[in-house]
Amino acid sequence: MKKQNQIIVILFLIGLIGGCRQQYEPIDSDFSQFGWKYYENGDYIGARDWFKEALKDDSTFADAYNGIGWSLGHLGQADSARKYFELWIAQADEESDYLFDYYAGLAFAYNALGNDQQALFNAQSNFFGKQDVVSGDIWCFCHRKDINQIDVRLIQAISQFRLGLFSDCLVTINDTYTDLTRQLSSASDANQMSGDYLDLDNSGTFTLNDKLYNGEWIDSTPDGILTPGEERLFDSYPLFYDVETVMGRSFLANHLAILAVHTSSQNGKNKLSCNTDRCN
Repeated sequence: MKKQNQIIVILFLIGLIGGCRQQYEPIDSDFSQFGWKYYENGDYIGARDWFKEALKDDSTFADAYNGIGWSLGHLGQADSARKYFELWIAQADEESDYLFDYYAGLAFAYNALGNDQQALFNAQSNFFGKQDVVSGDIWCFCHRKDINQIDVRLIQAISQFRLGLFSDCLVTINDTYTDLTRQLSSASDANQMSGDYLDLDNSGTFTLNDKLYNGEWIDSTPDGILTPGEERLFDSYPLFYDVETVMGRSFLANHLAILAVHTSSQNGKNKLSCNTDRCN
């Protein structure tokens, strides 16, 4: 059925204007555009197939490599995703609009493969290390804008923790909070249904003096659903503990867990405002 749909679309493209004098021949960008439509609708197999059609038309077409990599990543084929990201990076220059997409994709792929060294390298040295090369703006993935640099920071922090780089992990967590302050909303009390943190110091923004919602609540009904009047639980995680101690590393692990609540890659929510000019 999917093959039939592809044939129909190809025929539609080729004979787009049946009554016109000039026949239109589809090019790589046409195939890629269809690929992103499939991707944004969650059909990653269909998206992959359209991007491959784009590569048949032009084997150097960057957007197709990008699309295949992200589609394969969603399909759980991390090693194949890595391959397509790296194939393009080998021929890319550092002024490309897609550069951060590839570095972010590689960080995700290597994390899924359990290769913490390469996940850290692509997140820290490539993604954040070269962030001012293109624009210096906050990055988000154009075709799923709730995926942004907070997700990449989490990969960086997790990799550092797994590699035993606990002090570095603490620094990355602090950097993540800098990003989070741009997206978190406050709750007036623990019984309020909405809000990500309790603004204990009345600063109007999230600071380390406040408490962050940990995703749990007292289900007094009980019905398994957060309902008005039920108390939500907010935790304080000070960032001045000694990460060389067992207790300090335990706090560090808890911090990573709480940050995962606020990332799209961990099925959380991620509303960080980012520059979308290049997405148009």
